[in-house]
Amino acid sequence: MINRPLEQTVQARFDQKVAAAEWVDSQSRLEALCLQWRQQPVIGLDTEFIRTDTFYPKPGLIQVACAQGVYLIDPLAIDSMAPLVGLFEDSKVLKVLHACSEDLELFASSYGAVPQPLFDTQVACAFAGFGLSIGYQRLLETFFNFSVDKQETRSDWLQRPLTESQRRYAALDVVYLDEIYQRLATRLREKGSYDWVLAECQQLADEALVTPDPDQYYHRFRQAWKLKPQQLKVLQSVSAWREREARVRDMPRNFLLHNNSVVGIAMKQPRTLGELSRIEQIRGRTLSKDGEALLSLVAAAQDSATVPEAPGAPLPSSEGNRVKVLKKTVQAVAAEWDIAPELLVRKRDLEALVRSGMGGGGYCLPQGLTGWREPLIGQPLLQALQQTS
Repeated sequence: MINRPLEQTVQARFDQKVAAAEWVDSQSRLEALCLQWRQQPVIGLDTEFIRTDTFYPKPGLIQVACAQGVYLIDPLAIDSMAPLVGLFEDSKVLKVLHACSEDLELFASSYGAVPQPLFDTQVACAFAGFGLSIGYQRLLETFFNFSVDKQETRSDWLQRPLTESQRRYAALDVVYLDEIYQRLATRLREKGSYDWVLAECQQLADEALVTPDPDQYYHRFRQAWKLKPQQLKVLQSVSAWREREARVRDMPRNFLLHNNSVVGIAMKQPRTLGELSRIEQIRGRTLSKDGEALLSLVAAAQDSATVPEAPGAPLPSSEGNRVKVLKKTVQAVAAEWDIAPELLVRKRDLEALVRSGMGGGGYCLPQGLTGWREPLIGQPLLQALQQTS
């Protein structure tokens, strides 16, 4: 239950910080502040960016909050973000963000580093019993009985100067993070799951620094398991080409070549521009600029003797009973620990566990069910499978 007098006091303190938020647009000031922030045990971080017609997000603002105040860093005015990268990589400072996946992508692509160690309040909420993917607005309402106006969410963060409304919105997005962290950390430590959150967040940071292999992108197409070997070769080749070109040209994948077009090319394997023009959602500019290149990719893939590994088909119906048993086990453990079941075990890991024993050998835990998950849910799942054999 919310303590109204206490929350009013906290709210007044936050309002003062928001009103006094400092605009940081000089190299010397950023360097001085980063030295100060590296003396803090915890800082809050957030970003505002634009990503309407580009592959990579364009940073418009970076917000930092600590005990001393709120700071709005203008990345368009500062020559080097090296001081901020040093802060990101300082292991003594915990960085708190909310729903950080896009922020991490921006940091990784723009500055080649991500904040570590990391505490994502959305992930923490899933461990603390608040459900999966809780939004920042809902979080503020839950903890502080306070609502944030989200009208600036899609405003132009590259314009200068930013409006007062934009600055206030940006400051509000970060000013509460330390207080939210303190409350969540207390709850998680009482439950014994604080270290699990840190481990989960570290995995997010590690993954953000890894550039996916374009040649493996074809696995992301749900239809891939249905394709014949010749079609699968074309799907791999065309999807890899699109991934590389989208990065080089800095444009969204579907702007370059729509997903439906990638699959259509793989299935129909056009040999002429006329045949290519009849592929679903193919654009005229794609035909004129990249048509010949796409036809060459199709021809080369057809001639290749190497067939890529086919993605796994859906589990057969004969495994349905085992899956039901495993899901019941997941629900029971999730209820016991008050953790969102979708976070406790991901669908792909559950299926991988079942597949591991389909050849007649013993079941083995996939990578996603090791670490902190192994004693909590991995071993119970193995025990449940033994009872279904």
